[in-house]
Amino acid sequence: MLFIAYPYLNQPLLSRMTPLINKHASLFLFSIFFSMSAMSADFNADHYLFGDLNGLRSQLHEQGIDFSLNYTNESGYNLAGGSRHTSAFADETSIRTAVDLNKFWGLDGAHFYFAVNMRGGSRDNLNSQAELGQLKQSLEIYGRGRVTRISELRYQQLFWDGAWEFNIGRMGVSSQFGGRECEFMSLSFCGAQFNKQSATGYNWPVSQWAASLRVQLSDDWAVKAGVFQRNPGFLKRSQGLNFLSPHGTIGMMWPVELQWTPIFAGLPGTWKLGYWYDTAGAADLVTDAQGNNSFISGEEVRYHGSMNGSYLIIDQRLTQLADDPARGWAAYLYADLNDPDTTEVSRQLSLGVSYLGPFASRPHDKWSVALAYLHVSDHLSDAERAYNGLLATDATGKAILTDEETLATYYKFQLTPALAVQPELQYTHNPGATSRNDDTLVIALKIDAVF
Repeated sequence: MLFIAYPYLNQPLLSRMTPLINKHASLFLFSIFFSMSAMSADFNADHYLFGDLNGLRSQLHEQGIDFSLNYTNESGYNLAGGSRHTSAFADETSIRTAVDLNKFWGLDGAHFYFAVNMRGGSRDNLNSQAELGQLKQSLEIYGRGRVTRISELRYQQLFWDGAWEFNIGRMGVSSQFGGRECEFMSLSFCGAQFNKQSATGYNWPVSQWAASLRVQLSDDWAVKAGVFQRNPGFLKRSQGLNFLSPHGTIGMMWPVELQWTPIFAGLPGTWKLGYWYDTAGAADLVTDAQGNNSFISGEEVRYHGSMNGSYLIIDQRLTQLADDPARGWAAYLYADLNDPDTTEVSRQLSLGVSYLGPFASRPHDKWSVALAYLHVSDHLSDAERAYNGLLATDATGKAILTDEETLATYYKFQLTPALAVQPELQYTHNPGATSRNDDTLVIALKIDAVF
């Protein structure tokens, strides 16, 4: 719609449209077709490839509506590892809207967020095509298939000058809990991890009904709690544009997070300690209903009525330049512990460092390097060893799954505020957590554009 209308937008036309645009209902319906990733206090129309659209974007912003069309493309090729050398790509187009309901309807402290996401790309992801065997995908954007989904439909209400924040509607877990930036293409470093390892709540581009409440306890301490619907029906392609809820709710996921935002020697940080409990539960990895090793007994595994886990996230600035505080070193740590009876990757640790603005001539570029360690549940590997020791032959023995390590680095060229190009190199040792698979080396490229 925007691509068709843009060539015909001019000032006389906008003047004739003004009476309609000033009607709040018309503005609200218009905003549903466009979007922005978040409300911005420092709005600048030059930060979009389409600019101000002859004043339309600024006019809507003054009325409380920010919008954009975001496009991301990720492509990769395996230089080593797997059964063959091949390439794959994945992309997504997201339409996002953020409405300041104080400007729009006079509702103090209220905001509305809406996003639709369309994913496409190769029929199979790179890991599948090349048979890399990795526990995590090399191109994270491929996840959840090639389908259009409602990714966010959320109402936010702030109380007492923002000391309390309440959210309700459709959202992903990482938009509220356990989330951090998702700039690496390797899924081992992207966003929240705990619900990528276990079958609990879902992340972007999938959304589910949820609610959260954040309370600011002091200047640098806050606590947040929430509840997320656990409904596998949201994963179905046919439910991508269901504004309501498909049949099939099996439980709830209850997360809680303690947040600390310290400043050390003038350098800001964000620290998060979280715990989650899922009432839907999951099947045991190996134990049958009688408490025996199902690999040996051949019986169906038992089902656990609940599962839980915890995580720690640290994002901390380490240095900043006196003449440009935005530039300098930063570091992060991510760790999680998952239910070892039901989750293949029972614990994960990743560490990384970044330099923001590596060169004075390119102050908005970014270089990052990170290492991820994924440990397969001892509950599973012990059962594999027991099976091999009792029943297996050289031909039928199970691979003993232990650990997988990934080292990745990227350089992000921020060409304009609305356009970035990012090459990335990923090396994975023991892909699939087994030495039976050759180590992999993947080269990838990401392009981000905001229209």
